[in-house]
Amino acid sequence: MLDRRAFLGAAGALALGGCGSREERTDVVVIGAGLAGLNAARQLESTGAGVIVLEASKRVGGRVDTRQDAPGSPELGAADIGALYARVLDAAASLRVELVPWPDEQPAWWYHYAGRTFTADQWPTLDINPLEGELRAVPPSSLGQRFAPRPNPLPDAGAWLQEEFARFDVPYGQFLREAGAPEAALPLIGIGQQLASLDGESALWRLRSGKISALAVAAAMEARQPMRRYVRHGMSRLPEAMAGKLKKGGVWLDQRVVAVAHDSRGVLVTTASGTRVRAAFAVVAVPLPVLRQIAFDPPLPPLVAEAISSIPYGAATSVVLHVSEPYWKADGLPPFLWTDLPLQRGIVNPSPTGEGHHLWIFSTGPADLSARGWTDAEIGAWVLQELQRIRPSTVGRVALAAVRSFTRDPLALGTYAYRAPGQIRRYGNVFSQPVGQLLFAGEHTAELAGGMEAAMESGERAALAIAMRRS
Repeated sequence: MLDRRAFLGAAGALALGGCGSREERTDVVVIGAGLAGLNAARQLESTGAGVIVLEASKRVGGRVDTRQDAPGSPELGAADIGALYARVLDAAASLRVELVPWPDEQPAWWYHYAGRTFTADQWPTLDINPLEGELRAVPPSSLGQRFAPRPNPLPDAGAWLQEEFARFDVPYGQFLREAGAPEAALPLIGIGQQLASLDGESALWRLRSGKISALAVAAAMEARQPMRRYVRHGMSRLPEAMAGKLKKGGVWLDQRVVAVAHDSRGVLVTTASGTRVRAAFAVVAVPLPVLRQIAFDPPLPPLVAEAISSIPYGAATSVVLHVSEPYWKADGLPPFLWTDLPLQRGIVNPSPTGEGHHLWIFSTGPADLSARGWTDAEIGAWVLQELQRIRPSTVGRVALAAVRSFTRDPLALGTYAYRAPGQIRRYGNVFSQPVGQLLFAGEHTAELAGGMEAAMESGERAALAIAMRRS
């Protein structure tokens, strides 16, 4: 396995070497050292291309972020590898990154709503339950699934781009109402969503996500494999290993790209520090909100530029608490949390180092705590105080480990891309097509996968397109 200290030492040298004004030439320049950019770089190097990867931060991984200096090395980004993550699994195996099966346990939720605490069994009889009839028995955390069509009308993961399914490219809230969801159910379904509102997401995009999840479950069951795996000692070991194997150009850290000039002869990429890289091709693998800050000369085609400026991203702040002793054993209640407070949802996962567990608190959408202007320390302190107030068994058993606001992180500016109503019909997957010598990658450009696998898929697609044009 790649030695972490050796990689970080090399990364530091690259960061130092990348500073100052200079000009370099290579075959391909990759903008962004997340999984998409790193996979594109690896694939391109395997074809003999020279590659330089420019990364704006001081580390690789993007939205994969293991905090090695916090208790239990909590994940502040992607945390698990799904059953359909074939490219991720292959990369981990080839790089000898150790994976551990995730315990396949059904989520068990504990609820706090309208100032009351209760379990799913108590919900049907409570006077705060706003639902009627058989819906009173559906736990709040399951209401969205209750109105999901069965079977999913999409025959496969790529069907969301087919014209016959464009009728589902309508507001998700409208879709729920037409499926029989009463108005009283919609605020409950909206809790924990990273959207501005239920009507702000395309129902077709939601169906796409549901199809990908269903295929993952089926694949795991058929192969008798774990539904999820995690990386021992932290998910960041995967992008670090990927970067460590790049040979010719490597990753230049602390190089925020500010401008890209392009024509039929190639590209010229300029960073904020004055570094310039000339190449025949560029792979642009940064989140769309960050991409909006890069100046392109000439400007990108109107439809591409419109998609970049308008496709929304989820809003969320992740607060990870280290659980030194299981609080759910102390009070006999389920470990997962669902609340109508800004805490919203809390999920318990094993620490990647084996040191106890982590409780992930997600403050999302309109309730995102980062909108209050608090520091990370203030957000963490408030969350811990509120958690101890509504769940006293956490006192002395849970401590703050780390906080990350994706919403205000200048190199992310959101969690992941989704599609607003009508955007699938208008844009399709416009990012899958080259713009001259420019190719786009990142989870927002994938067709068949979600999460980390989407990033890997997109990097592979971009690399293949360049390889075919270079041959």
